[in-house]
Amino acid sequence: MYSKLLTKGIYPILKIKFPMLDNTVKNLATLDKTQWKPCSDIETFQQQRLQRIISYAYQHVPYYHRLFNARGFKPADIQCISDLKKLPILTKDIIRKNLPDLVPMNVPGLKLTPTATGGSTGEPMKFYIDDNWNAWNMAAAYRQWSWAGYNIGDRMVYLWSAPQDISSQTMIKTRLLNKVHQTIFLDAHKLTDHTIDEYITILQSFQPKVINAYASAIYVIAQYMEKKGITGVHPKAILTSCETLFPYQRDVIESSFGCEVYDYYSGRDTTFHAGECSAHSGYHMAVENAVVEFLKNNEPVAPGELGKMIITDLENYAMPFIRYEIGDLGMLSTETCSCGRTLPLLKEISGRIRDIIVTKDGKYLTGAFISTLFYDNKGRTKGIQQYQFIQKTKEHAILKIVKGEEFSQEVLQSIIRKINDQCRDMRVDIEFVDVILPTISGKYRPILSEVEMDI
Repeated sequence: MYSKLLTKGIYPILKIKFPMLDNTVKNLATLDKTQWKPCSDIETFQQQRLQRIISYAYQHVPYYHRLFNARGFKPADIQCISDLKKLPILTKDIIRKNLPDLVPMNVPGLKLTPTATGGSTGEPMKFYIDDNWNAWNMAAAYRQWSWAGYNIGDRMVYLWSAPQDISSQTMIKTRLLNKVHQTIFLDAHKLTDHTIDEYITILQSFQPKVINAYASAIYVIAQYMEKKGITGVHPKAILTSCETLFPYQRDVIESSFGCEVYDYYSGRDTTFHAGECSAHSGYHMAVENAVVEFLKNNEPVAPGELGKMIITDLENYAMPFIRYEIGDLGMLSTETCSCGRTLPLLKEISGRIRDIIVTKDGKYLTGAFISTLFYDNKGRTKGIQQYQFIQKTKEHAILKIVKGEEFSQEVLQSIIRKINDQCRDMRVDIEFVDVILPTISGKYRPILSEVEMDI
């Protein structure tokens, strides 16, 4: 009821000040239809948008105009998505060095909004967006959240750590939008027993329909609730993002809150989203908003093989990203989802490239492997409160451990044996610490690798 009042009654009043709101609803209506269409229709829709932004970039963006001319490339050369391979990869370093020339020129009415990545794996990267970008980005987000039962305006609590989002909560505009959307933001950057107690009280009083959280943050609260026997928080679903969600975390979160967890992927620097529906058979990709390539050594990988995610955003006319290396690894699925949606599926999102361990014999070990060192098959801790695996070289790593109440030497020896089984030629030094802090973007990183991946 409130969702209809909001989108049909309140948004039209607010659209003079916030035109993005009305455009978001229109875009959402489009995406709600395309998710059920035949794959060929979705590909045509995607292809048309690709050709449009390629042509726009050539006409209005100095960097791309020079690049295309230097390669003898014209927008008409894009006849199909595979033609994108004629263009080079766009890296964060290239963006930093060419930022002024990546901004469109002579485009009437274009209003640029500066923003930046969180910098969880290094220096934040500045770039630009506009209201069009925001409207398509939020439409994709709302669609995938709707798969968990959320409708625009339903009560939602964000358990969030991104400094940009937290700092904006004091702005009058943000406070107004939070009010009309029935949204509360809770800062998850530094969780203590005191703040967790405060947040649980807020959750019990507010009773959000959905909690939207950093995976590690909601897991910490779920553990705390389980340990203390706390109840009284009854969301319809938990949405997790920003970090890899491990099976043991999902089990504890679902047990503590008594609802399903829906994991999803999004990036601050793209309108591309991917998320789970109720079938939980993979991540439906919002390919209406982006072309996504999966590459290894600059060649496409087969479905089921891990590859770098290369994204061409189809909606950022404020600063086109064409073949952008976002820094994440993913794996395409060969399956179709039982829900009936025709959007392609991601089988796995393995996190940042710097979140992968590379062994001397060429194996790639993701956070899923590391998590098995510390948790049993029921997702219960083995006396480890926090951990972080830091790979210095292929021959040397450091494992930081924050001891839990049930820690023992037997637990430690079991961990060491499992590491040695997979990393035979790697010396792993154990360091016991009091706490492991998140990155400046608020993300907890269980793996930090300083080794370049050959991928």
